[in-house]
Amino acid sequence: MILDLMNAAPHIQRWFSIACAVLSTTAPALAFHGRVVDSEGQPQAGATVQVLGRSGEAFTDEDGHFEWRPTPAPPFEILVVLRGGTYTKPILIEDLGEEVLEVTVQAAISDAMVVSGSAPGIESTPAAGTTTLSASEIGVRQPANLVEALENVAGVSQVSEGQAGVPAVRGLFGGRTLILIDGARVTSERRVGPSATFLDPAMVESVDVSRGPGSVAYGSDALGGVISVRTRGVEPGTPWQARATGMLGGAGRPQHRASLRISKGLEEGGFMIAGHLREADDWESPEGEVFNSSYEDYGILLRAEHQVGQGTLRATVQSDFASDVERPRNNSRSVRFFNPNEDSRRYTVQYDMNGVAGFSRIAFNGFFGSSDKTTDQDSFATETMGRSIERAVIAADDFQLRGFVERLVGSARVEAGVDLNGRSGLRALEGRIAFDLSGQLIQDVTTVAIDDAERTDLGVYASIDVAAADRLSLAAGLRGDRVETENSGGFFGDRSTSHDALSGYFALTAGSFNGFSATAQIARGFRDPTLSDRYFRGPTGRGFITGNPELDPETSVQLDLALRYTAGNFRFAAFYYRYEIEDLIERFETEDDFFLFRNRGEARVEGIEFEAQGDLGDGFTLELAAQTSEGETRDDGARLDGIPPFTISAQLRRQLGERGFAQLRAAYFDDDNRPGPTERDVPGYTMIDLTGGYEVLEALELRLLLRNLLDEEHFASESRRAILAPGRSFAVVAAIEL
Repeated sequence: MILDLMNAAPHIQRWFSIACAVLSTTAPALAFHGRVVDSEGQPQAGATVQVLGRSGEAFTDEDGHFEWRPTPAPPFEILVVLRGGTYTKPILIEDLGEEVLEVTVQAAISDAMVVSGSAPGIESTPAAGTTTLSASEIGVRQPANLVEALENVAGVSQVSEGQAGVPAVRGLFGGRTLILIDGARVTSERRVGPSATFLDPAMVESVDVSRGPGSVAYGSDALGGVISVRTRGVEPGTPWQARATGMLGGAGRPQHRASLRISKGLEEGGFMIAGHLREADDWESPEGEVFNSSYEDYGILLRAEHQVGQGTLRATVQSDFASDVERPRNNSRSVRFFNPNEDSRRYTVQYDMNGVAGFSRIAFNGFFGSSDKTTDQDSFATETMGRSIERAVIAADDFQLRGFVERLVGSARVEAGVDLNGRSGLRALEGRIAFDLSGQLIQDVTTVAIDDAERTDLGVYASIDVAAADRLSLAAGLRGDRVETENSGGFFGDRSTSHDALSGYFALTAGSFNGFSATAQIARGFRDPTLSDRYFRGPTGRGFITGNPELDPETSVQLDLALRYTAGNFRFAAFYYRYEIEDLIERFETEDDFFLFRNRGEARVEGIEFEAQGDLGDGFTLELAAQTSEGETRDDGARLDGIPPFTISAQLRRQLGERGFAQLRAAYFDDDNRPGPTERDVPGYTMIDLTGGYEVLEALELRLLLRNLLDEEHFASESRRAILAPGRSFAVVAAIEL
């Protein structure tokens, strides 16, 4: 059956090529040609160019030239990311009168950048809301994890508590938001979805977010959107460089972190070694210490890249090891949940070629990884019952082979690819350790929950983006998937599933009209359950759960509308989405802390997002983000888990000369009085954060971070077992670069 999809690949590519040729005959223009140079007129080779608010990206050749199709109608903005990961200030293009437009890149507005309308690391759809966060922006706020790094992005919320918090796009958690690291999937058997807990933001070069359906390019798990993380890279030709960062935090967040990065650029590549260490004690809420909220981890990242033939070959080895990642709950004094270990090893190889054999781009990504995690549910002794430990030990291997080609035909950009990914060798053990009232061991039993399970997803896809008329463009995509799972032994015995899935989208974009453009899009996606959703039985971070081997995949029909505006120093965007999900997979509670899975039927998720950015002059920049959403089942109107309340945030930054900056962030979270089946009512709150930094010496920068200045009392999540989040806290950061 899988061979059917492989045989279908040439037919899909041929169909899109024919469609491209037909549509492009009506196009008034073929391509936008440009040349990227620096302030001294030197061409910038190997740079990435993106038109803000448009999908796709272009790359400059050795002379700095690039080509973009279909031609966007001015005015529009382009973002240039220089080779090595340096972000430049977005550039407004008001006229395309010149045959080859010379684009002079400038330094960023400040060292920290959040750019809405941009996500060069993701193959997004035209109506998706996209945002890019640079490494400097992440470094300014020193987030503890990936969720916290995304807290200013409209439409992104947190599920679960503490260091193991999970990012969810548009409230779609539980395997409906896809996380990529260096183009490779992050897979997790957690019911709330992957969190990349092991990832230290200090190792990150940029984070790209696409809010909207991504099933055509990425298959299962991308109903809500895609979060793509790129780890630190190396700029060719640079001398030996070393950067060390240390942080000491106190009050609400007693913690310390350290990272070290050493790199050397070569004539046609370079290499880097980086490491990090983090440790945090139990945090302090406004009411006092939150028991069982500490963690510690360390990791190492190795990166090498080199020019091979007409492309660039990159190889990355990332190993991260966490211990005693505690999972705070309001009953942690009687039942302690934590992960004694959570280890991840990832090996990624990427090869990109531009302008080869008539293709604008040919790319390949290969990935292999392994992970293992232990979850303990430790029930403390009482007057009548001894201590007991319920334990789950899970280990698995992951793989991905992904390749695609992109070709410019007439006024169109056509892409086609093959995506093979999966998980193999999944083994899960369930254990129970019990003691009597005197502390003597009376039971130590281990059973096999999953003996050996695997999941394979093979997809073939193609997409087209074409200028159909003046200030009107069309985009469409189609994908076919075959998803197979097999379980041997364990609690549910020998089982297997096999499903075919068809994804697609069609989008129409009008504009730009005096800076305004609008996009309407309809899409179909799918999500196949994880192996644990089907076959696992044992303790989890919230209680005890039993899978359901009879689960059917979810499918969706998704409507997205986008309105964008850009001007010289200001841009904003508004998005409306309405997603209808069939065969919704729901985790539900049968009694206290005992959970099961089922296909609920039909559900609807609907929302509005708004984001704006502006350069106010005199060194001030402002970022705004807001969102509101709701989700419910269609049969009885029951609320869905994970849907965030109305939120709005503003971040005001002032550059203080060439050496310093000050940044104020304010965020308001409305009351959440629409809890899902495993949630509770949560009162609203306001957060005020303040950050400042100063370059004391050329090689030394000091920063001070103050978080939750109002010492607001608020819950860390909407879970029924939620605890209070950290209160007022501070952190001092020192960064040394040689």
